[in-house]
Amino acid sequence: MINWENVEFKNEKRFLSNMYPCSIIFEEIDEIKGMFSNIPFDGETYGSSEHIYMAMKSNNPLWHKKIRGMDEPHKTKTAARKYLQKDLLFETEEVFSFREDWDEVKYEIMKAIIYLKFIQNKYLANQLINIEGYIEERNDWNDTYWGTYDGNGENNLGKILMEVREYLKNIRIKNV
Repeated sequence: MINWENVEFKNEKRFLSNMYPCSIIFEEIDEIKGMFSNIPFDGETYGSSEHIYMAMKSNNPLWHKKIRGMDEPHKTKTAARKYLQKDLLFETEEVFSFREDWDEVKYEIMKAIIYLKFIQNKYLANQLINIEGYIEERNDWNDTYWGTYDGNGENNLGKILMEVREYLKNIRIKNV
């Protein structure tokens, strides 16, 4: 088991980060059937959790395609800042509408992404199962929604990871 003293998603724990490159098909698979009824699964393959998360900030399939074509997760975040706009009257090939309901759906979308990441990548699932204790996404970019900054924050990504870990442990026990 991994000793969980330093919870930064770096080095051997980097796989916990949404920036960790791994193939994920954003589809409703049997293991999560019915858990996420309001999620717009598109059945496409993305290069990381971050790719899917940034793609889902818009409902435009052309935006999703643009994000899927990016080779590095951090580029998707940069693109979202540059090309997504709220209250946009019309879209172009370079500017896309930001989902109006994003604040209401982002948690469930992230939860679906994290479930898929670990269900579809068995090696990563085993790594997650081997982590004991509380998982906290500490960061230095002041994200207090998904993680914690300077000891403060909701740590929603950590909570989702712990939920997925328990789910995976239960599945493994049932299949033994």
